[in-house]
Amino acid sequence: MSPSSQAAIFDMDGLLFDTESIARWAWKQALENHGYAMSDNFYNEFVGRDLSWRKKILKKRYGESFPFESVTAQRIKIGDEREMQEGLPVKAGVLDVLNRLSNLGVVIGLATGTSRIRTIRRLTNAGIHQYFTTIVTSEDVAEGKPAPDIFLEVSRRINIVPLQCVVFEDSSVGVEAAFTAGMCVIMVPDIEFPSPETARLAYRILKSLEQADELLDELFDKKF
Repeated sequence: MSPSSQAAIFDMDGLLFDTESIARWAWKQALENHGYAMSDNFYNEFVGRDLSWRKKILKKRYGESFPFESVTAQRIKIGDEREMQEGLPVKAGVLDVLNRLSNLGVVIGLATGTSRIRTIRRLTNAGIHQYFTTIVTSEDVAEGKPAPDIFLEVSRRINIVPLQCVVFEDSSVGVEAAFTAGMCVIMVPDIEFPSPETARLAYRILKSLEQADELLDELFDKKF
């Protein structure tokens, strides 16, 4: 960790929003409609990954003839319909952390594997879009998490070196990506319990962002 951290970078799904329950349901439903099945353990392999990786693992499991585009389109359609009907809960502590960082003058970025259109919609509907100086999605980089590309691109856009960036992540692949990028990473697990290997990469593991208050004083110089 750098004593002069100047930027905070957030993942979105599972960290800012409680999205995984809907996403898991939508994937299972779309797969079932196409004659396939998905266990919870198999879904957990999706957490934090982008679509290109999911395509590879699905074709590896079900064969090259697996109708990825059709399944994915249906998964997005039914998932978005349910999200719009039921709403998408903001995770506990999110608003307080964003407000605190903003008041401290910390630059805030977003790094997500979700498409830009869906990302903007979620942030706007939740009323938090204005907090983010830059938004980088998997559409903007060559390799998704656990490659460090997405975090390095945020660092490049905000012109703050990786050593001075603090990342908040809920997934193991996200933690790995941030650590590889040379950033201080805080893990806030959602549905994935961190392995000992992941725990060693994280500067701190929190139960929720509600626990981040004292940590912000520690990570960010009060001169902001």
